[in-house]
Amino acid sequence: MKSYFAIVGCLLILSDAALAQRGGGADRPSPQLPDVDKETMILDIPDKWYPYSRRTDTMVDTYIFPTGQEPSDWDETLRQEIFLSTAGVSEARQVYQLRSDGNSESCETYDAEVLQDREENGYSMFYWKQVCETAEQVVASLNKAILGSEQLYILSKVWKYEPRDRDWERWEAYFQEVYVCDPTQAEHAAGPFGRTVRWVDAVDSWLARVFVSDGL
Repeated sequence: MKSYFAIVGCLLILSDAALAQRGGGADRPSPQLPDVDKETMILDIPDKWYPYSRRTDTMVDTYIFPTGQEPSDWDETLRQEIFLSTAGVSEARQVYQLRSDGNSESCETYDAEVLQDREENGYSMFYWKQVCETAEQVVASLNKAILGSEQLYILSKVWKYEPRDRDWERWEAYFQEVYVCDPTQAEHAAGPFGRTVRWVDAVDSWLARVFVSDGL
């Protein structure tokens, strides 16, 4: 089944070790271009992964899990925090700086690698990978922050174990296909690779199950 989820977001995560032999793959369907009519983060939900969303007045926090995992029991996820403003951020790099400062204090060992720091489709974008180790666990993640004109978007792929090289590579390729666009603004109307985007809003579709849970 091919599913699309267009949302706007931002994030950080810590968690639990083990299962290094388990390699969460992004088995994505062939790309298509969804339709939206406002500034939106475009991402392709991997096949057989399902979103759960929790909403407040200021943000939408969404976790997307592979089949067999859920908010109370997971070892890998895609997560977005959808801030309904720019949250006082003037460039995407600030998200990395703030979160790296916090992780440096809370992790016994913290390593981060900047992958990209540039403009993408007319927006400030910062993309990095990190690994946090404590006495109890290893948490690894890829993180892509994009500062929109109206909202702040971050997508993270999080593992509660240290992923293999091929898992990093697979998800890094996936993240290259994630972008923010706005059909109402000429400088943001196309995808980052020159693609013209057609528009259908899927944010509040049946794909998102809204829940209240302490499991996340």
